[in-house]
Amino acid sequence: MQLQAKILQEYRCQTCNKLLCKGFLTGPETAVEVKCRGCGRICTFYGEDALIVSRRSILIREGLLPDTDPD
Repeated sequence: MQLQAKILQEYRCQTCNKLLCKGFLTGPETAVEVKCRGCGRICTFYGEDALIVSRRSILIREGLLPDTDPD
């Protein structure tokens, strides 16, 4: 199986911005943990949907986005 380069996302260290790997995480239950060879930080990346949902939750909690979910 060969992945097309256009669907691969770059995952970089949050501390030194070194490219750690390229890949495609399929959903919120997928994750990868990579140790940066530059600074030694262990970085964990989750599927894109999980990141969007967690950021949205923070923005709603801070009052920066309206809460559109029905109670």
